Amino acid sequence: MDAVTNGFFSTVLTVQHESEFSSKKRLFCSSMVSRKPSTISRISCKVSGGGMEDNPTRTSSSSGTKMEDYNIAMKRMMRNPYEYHHDLGMNYTHIVQNLIVGSQPQKPEDIDHLKHQENVAYILNLQQDKDIEYWGIDLGSIVNRCKELGIRHMRRPATDFDPESLRRGLPKSVSSLEWAIQEGKGRVYVHCTAGLGRAPAVAIAYMFWFCDMNLNTAYEKLTSKRPCGPNKRAIRGATYDLTKNDPWKEPFESLPEHAFEDIADWERKLIQERVHALRGT
Repeated sequence: MDAVTNGFFSTVLTVQHESEFSSKKRLFCSSMVSRKPSTISRISCKVSGGGMEDNPTRTSSSSGTKMEDYNIAMKRMMRNPYEYHHDLGMNYTHIVQNLIVGSQPQKPEDIDHLKHQENVAYILNLQQDKDIEYWGIDLGSIVNRCKELGIRHMRRPATDFDPESLRRGLPKSVSSLEWAIQEGKGRVYVHCTAGLGRAPAVAIAYMFWFCDMNLNTAYEKLTSKRPCGPNKRAIRGATYDLTKNDPWKEPFESLPEHAFEDIADWERKLIQERVHALRGT
């Protein structure tokens, strides 16, 4: 197979079937865990009928090729075994109260589902335009349906499979998420393309910075509910960036591997102040 150069790739990838991934399980979001008083976890799935096959310009074969290429890129760049199945439709997971992390809505009917079944009042989209175009999503129709239903649609684009782009974008993304949660008009749906990298990283950073958790606790809380592989180093880097006051401070790249997996109370307060200051930017 030739090198994949589709829009959402920032790196040219050579597609190969490697035995090291043959034994790794696929991620299927097809189960629902009922919520009890002792837990708030629930995995929910809604299949957008027809998926990419609804578009007459695409065949099931081309749809399968897109998913295969995307999943190989994800395994190579994110070092995790999870896969995205676009043809199964939107899938999502309840993380904490009023926060849902999931994959991209594919059609206006998905917005209706989020509004009426999940009481979603805000959507935070982390995709770049080229991600949306790659999957043939009509973003205009989705945004229009959000307006009709009174859902606030927000965008904080970050480059897929790029930890440095994620690191730079986390403060503003968390600012939008924290603002929406504080508004309290309904749940917030955070998504990227597959809901396995950028979106869970934003949710973890929010829990780390605003919910009195260290990074490992927040990471485990999310990944125990939604199996995924967000980049922990990007979150540590963004945490360092927000707490850095001294221009002569040691560069993040030279710090120990586990630096900034936890922070002092004064550092958390400083982060919160700086994230709040990003509102509206």
